[in-house]
Amino acid sequence: MNINLTLYAYPFRSRAERVLWTLKELDLDVKVVRLSPFVDNQINPELLKLNPEGKVPVLIHNDKVLLESLAIMEYLNSLSVDCNLIPIETANLYEFRRILHYGLTEIEPYLWLAEQAEGPLSNLYHWPNGVYKESIDRVGISCKVVESFLDQNNYLINGKFTIADIYYYHILTWAKQHGIFHAVKIENYLSQLETRRSFPKEMHWKN
Repeated sequence: MNINLTLYAYPFRSRAERVLWTLKELDLDVKVVRLSPFVDNQINPELLKLNPEGKVPVLIHNDKVLLESLAIMEYLNSLSVDCNLIPIETANLYEFRRILHYGLTEIEPYLWLAEQAEGPLSNLYHWPNGVYKESIDRVGISCKVVESFLDQNNYLINGKFTIADIYYYHILTWAKQHGIFHAVKIENYLSQLETRRSFPKEMHWKN
């Protein structure tokens, strides 16, 4: 489908890859521009022009500037002819929202905090000793809950692939980068997602 879209991302895996995967699933054409987050130890001024926080993803649709990965993904679904990555039926839509919100409140914030405490961003933030361990411990506990979300078809929402699966692939593999080991059921789920035709190689957690 020809729609005037430009996605700004980093040269490495980030939340922008969630958007890229969504674009591929929806068969939407996009121009991808990869920008380094820093230039001369300062936030890349080109990124600051796009987003005052200097972060990706940034999606340009015609003259509209879109920020925040999950909001962008839902927006893209609304542009698609099929609109098939978000459930319509009430009960399934509730489960979709519930599961997404669980990741947004119980997993991703602690992963982001861990990155700030002892990860690649630790030179920009100053957290007390112990914050990293506490954050990763909380992530590990919450990741165990995710196993209960998976149905017999190994998707999150009633046997159908949705934006929630893209999101959880990203945060679950992000957790693996911090040494968290998942149950076999979750590992099988992640492996299944990697076999999808539209799975972007840039999304693979070992990149």
